[in-house]
Amino acid sequence: MAKTQTLSLPIRLPDAMQAEALRLLGASRPAINQILMELWPSLDLFAAERTGLAWKQVEKHLVSRSGHGSRQERCEMEQAGRILRAQATRKRVFLSVLPLLSEGLIRPAEGKRPAKKDYRAIKEQVRQLREASEDADAFMAMTNVVEQACNVFLETGSFPTTYEELQRVPVLAVGQLTFAGDDGMHAGQTYRAQIEVSKFCDVTTRQVHEQATLFLKFRAPTAQGKWAWGEWSEPIALPETVFQYLDQGAAPLAPTLREIRSADGSRVAVLDLILQVPAKYVSALEQEKRVLGWDWGVRSLITVSILEQAEGDEPYRQISRPVFLDTGGLDGRQARLRREIDRLKACKERYDTLVSQAVKANAAHQTPLPLHFAHWQEQLLFYETRIKTCWKKYERRNRELAHLASNLLILLALLYDCRLICGENLTTLKTEGRGRGVRGRFRNWRNNTTVRGEVWRVLKYKCHLLGIRARQVEARGTTHTCPHCLTPVKGHHCSGEPSYFLWEWKYAQRLTCHRKASKDQSMTPRPGRTMVPANRSVSQGNLDMVKARLL
Repeated sequence: MAKTQTLSLPIRLPDAMQAEALRLLGASRPAINQILMELWPSLDLFAAERTGLAWKQVEKHLVSRSGHGSRQERCEMEQAGRILRAQATRKRVFLSVLPLLSEGLIRPAEGKRPAKKDYRAIKEQVRQLREASEDADAFMAMTNVVEQACNVFLETGSFPTTYEELQRVPVLAVGQLTFAGDDGMHAGQTYRAQIEVSKFCDVTTRQVHEQATLFLKFRAPTAQGKWAWGEWSEPIALPETVFQYLDQGAAPLAPTLREIRSADGSRVAVLDLILQVPAKYVSALEQEKRVLGWDWGVRSLITVSILEQAEGDEPYRQISRPVFLDTGGLDGRQARLRREIDRLKACKERYDTLVSQAVKANAAHQTPLPLHFAHWQEQLLFYETRIKTCWKKYERRNRELAHLASNLLILLALLYDCRLICGENLTTLKTEGRGRGVRGRFRNWRNNTTVRGEVWRVLKYKCHLLGIRARQVEARGTTHTCPHCLTPVKGHHCSGEPSYFLWEWKYAQRLTCHRKASKDQSMTPRPGRTMVPANRSVSQGNLDMVKARLL
């Protein structure tokens, strides 16, 4: 079987198709939510059988139908079945961590400080349960479920005993419909699509241009509520990358139609064009002689080094200088955006307090609402919209940063003829408190953001597409070991006193190697050394036993 990678490319539909597509999503969403609510008590049925399309499994247990037509109902059942299968997997994770749920995971209230989750205790308990498993995704899933259970305890005073107490029915808030239950692009009964690939030459510049064009039509309810076929869309120009993938032999799969709802309430229909792209094979891990090791920096986002396995008993040598990805300019913008979000939240809380006090006084003492009550509600809605807009901008920047970091890692790996990328997984990292000053506060913000998980998500599929291995290593304790003599050390200021700032840490002269180096420069080779040679497992013991020199 050929090795492939599934890619999804969002395409905004033309304005002439927006109303039709939104009507289709508006009719499908209640039907999908009804299926979820009806089959939610039978969630265990979707935990065992996973072969084939999800709609076939849903059809066995579903009693009521939406009446939208055979193929449309299949697509609705396919969308609901995928959600139920994902929730069934998460339920198995909950059952595995259920013995861990106790009050020891909660820090009790002290004075004015309310009770909160003990992140250190949560990580320790999950790490012991996971034992020798090196699956970072499983660790993240367990941690996520335990934290959600702790949130339930903080709200209700008791831990959930069943998954249904932990998770409500995951109904769709916005429309989303997959066409995987239909009969394909050319014979479908819910949608029809055609992709035309063409090459043409510009006479003036004498350059050859390549273009892929999409033609699309839906079977959707009309303005009067009657289901009927719409007209073919105008030619939709696809990105140049789509033509390149199709030219390489990529096969288009069933697309997904979804709705994007902005902060001001406007709705836009987007079609996710899904391609099955051929991927490159990788050589055996025993043949790998070089590894790219990278780590999360303090002053920089990531730090990269290339290691090569030496002949004989010689230690692995570093064949490149450390490369630092400095995102200071973007970090400054993100910090200002986070401060703006905090300011908007404070303003929103002020108006929220005024509205709640007025409503309580009216309900308890029949006090008439103030004259400015309508203005308070308008301001409350205004600040909510502004906060959502800022958060979306913050997330977009993080996604772009994740693509930038992953592209840099892959570029360096290709330049040094390296087919193995190894780094730490700090997706579940949590920093408590607000930090000292503006810099410390934003450092905590950046540590707690989802950019770390986004970098790994993007890096994994890009490496799979290009035939490069991407491996995650255990991050525990790697920062406090000298890479030269493997002596455990602690960070301190240049004067010898304990440092309150992470970027001022360096290794002490009292080490046997008498080495001084910044934290960012010293920690990057360690993840790479844990994966060479191939028979060495990724564990904390290897981080302490493998000896390598920095140039």
